Amino acid sequence: MNKRWIFCGVAALLLVALVVSLACCSCFAPGKGPDPQARLSWVDGPQGRLRVEDGGRGDLIPVLFVHGLAADRRVWTNQVEHLRWYRRTVAFDLRGHGESELAKNGDYSMEAYASDVAAVADGLGLQKFVLVGHSMGGAIIGAYAGKHPERVAGLLFDDPAGDLSKLPKESIEQWLKGFEPQNYGTFSEHWFGEMLVPARPATREQVLAGLRKAPREVVAASARAMASYDPIPALKAYGGPMLTVVTPQNEEPYSLQNVVPGLPSKEMKDVSHWLQMDNPSGFNALMDDFLGEVQKGAR
Repeated sequence: MNKRWIFCGVAALLLVALVVSLACCSCFAPGKGPDPQARLSWVDGPQGRLRVEDGGRGDLIPVLFVHGLAADRRVWTNQVEHLRWYRRTVAFDLRGHGESELAKNGDYSMEAYASDVAAVADGLGLQKFVLVGHSMGGAIIGAYAGKHPERVAGLLFDDPAGDLSKLPKESIEQWLKGFEPQNYGTFSEHWFGEMLVPARPATREQVLAGLRKAPREVVAASARAMASYDPIPALKAYGGPMLTVVTPQNEEPYSLQNVVPGLPSKEMKDVSHWLQMDNPSGFNALMDDFLGEVQKGAR
């Protein structure tokens, strides 16, 4: 027989054996292997449908991401793509943001947003999970954890909003005037622009595009709610593992790490307020360390 045909036959047999071996390997069993693909769906929230992106699988504690003001789930793209190789990861658009519907009752308080988190967690069957929240999303995940401490394995705050109620009344009133119709366009671009000074061009473009797309009424109502929200009672009621990752600009008397006793804090430099977008590898490393600690504590 021709030696070439013998070689091809042996190679084919080896290939078949390899395929069979992989098929039998437990790491490739259904539900165990890597699943980085995202699945888009809708969840019925308390005031309208919510757009949800769900992907990943594994035995590790799932992670649910919550974006900030005038943003959407895409601010977490680098994080969800990183985590979905080995754990279930969910990101969604809050009411009035991204693809999600406006709130029928016009409620954009932190507690109302927290009810959106509850709807997503319940709708997807998440029993216990880690919450990660950026900016206003930090207040939202704290509000949820205060009401459902038994469901939350850990809270990771990403440059979160602090206790704005501690600011002087005059400063808050002046800030809120910027959200009035006659001031909104110029004020909002300037306000976001200040927070974007050290941002990467891609970050700046995405953030400003989200701001311009967001309904003014939603942004204004959310700002008013943040201005009066006290995060302390909810976080005291939660009492579980927490970490805040902040920029040097988020080091004020009202910053979350300065009003919550014992809250661990890490600092990232040379980034904008959207630090998870400016330096995804740096943020992901801190996130991985936190998730590892949470996982150890759950054993």
